[in-house]
Amino acid sequence: MLVLKPPAGQKTRADELVFAPDGRLAVCPSRGVAAWAALADGARPEVVPLPDGAWATRLAFTPDGRTVFAAHARLYALDFGTREAVPVPTDAWGEPGFGVSPDGRLVVSEQPLGTADTRLTCWAVGDYASPLWRFTTGTHIYRKPALFLPPGDRFVHPENTLDTAARRWRTRVVTRSLADGRVLSQSDLLPDFPDRLVLSPDGAATAAVVRERIYAGPVGGNVAAVSVANSSKKHFTGIAFHPSGRYLAATSNDSTVKLYDTATWELARTFTWDVGRMRPIAFSPDGTLAAAGTDS
Repeated sequence: MLVLKPPAGQKTRADELVFAPDGRLAVCPSRGVAAWAALADGARPEVVPLPDGAWATRLAFTPDGRTVFAAHARLYALDFGTREAVPVPTDAWGEPGFGVSPDGRLVVSEQPLGTADTRLTCWAVGDYASPLWRFTTGTHIYRKPALFLPPGDRFVHPENTLDTAARRWRTRVVTRSLADGRVLSQSDLLPDFPDRLVLSPDGAATAAVVRERIYAGPVGGNVAAVSVANSSKKHFTGIAFHPSGRYLAATSNDSTVKLYDTATWELARTFTWDVGRMRPIAFSPDGTLAAAGTDS
């Protein structure tokens, strides 16, 4: 196991880890984008700054690894080669969620409007003068990334609809068209809005974290067909599918990483490294490495 140190002078917890296609590992939050080009024990990342000292709390790479989209209050497209950060025009209501299409041509942003509505916008990567499409959904999407289904013409994310009669929110995983954002299908109800949502490598299923449980099921169907409880009864904090789809890794507040067999949903292995509460987890594109972040 390698222990990577945070950026010099920054003592922040790791909330999100992202592997670039070339194997570089990026972490946030950070004042800019912090990335390790080489993974070695005790190594610190290079920090590529964002304008005005902005922090990054969400990250997404383009498939060529050259550009990383980073957001906190604003969304930027950061070129790692030139270190130029181009702002992507978004509303100033709240931190956007976003996702990059598998071919790297489009980026979809999800901007909560401080109400029961969210503004969805689709941009051509590199051309932010005007969006390809934009509209308000009438549903609430809170900082969840757009996950793209193969071959990349659709995306999914959880959406909340306010049930005024019951005075509660209802959550479904909604599939939308990348061409114009229209709804193509909706799943059955989730028990609650997920803390994390991930898509299986083949795009057939989702897995969601809701407190101390993982729910998994087919896209567009019963996304809570499988329910896995944490044996420690602690909250799960992060999940990631192995690129093979055979395993789902889960971090939690019990300081472990658990590996579940997705064929049976039985616990296959538990890792304990005594490094504190675990937070996000990610696999490298080739599946040979995994990275898990902690509070420090």
